[in-house]
Amino acid sequence: MENFNSASLHTIDYDRLNELYDGDNEQIASLFELFLDEVFPDFQEIEREIDQQNWADVAKTAHKMLPWVGMVGLTALEGKLRSIEAQAKTDRNPEEIKLAWSQFELGLDKATPLIREELARLTS
Repeated sequence: MENFNSASLHTIDYDRLNELYDGDNEQIASLFELFLDEVFPDFQEIEREIDQQNWADVAKTAHKMLPWVGMVGLTALEGKLRSIEAQAKTDRNPEEIKLAWSQFELGLDKATPLIREELARLTS
């Protein structure tokens, strides 16, 4: 099995992927596909909840999404999402949460094409 090189793309944590899946490219490809098709659309739900300042649901949805972000190697984004969850539970400062969300969303927008490229590479 081919192992990922952690230096090749810095927004995907290849060390984490190797640790979780022991170089099982089929499993990684399957999770990438599931993330893109089933999980990715759910991030719009968090944005709606933030806009509505529904903090309990923001925290709940962020918590639900956390494992997925980690399972596809987006560890930097995992920390940002964890912060959003914590802020929604305690601070509830709309400006800070919106700023954290926009930073998360920017990172996700940069990471998504990389995940698609990796999925194409793994399944070709």
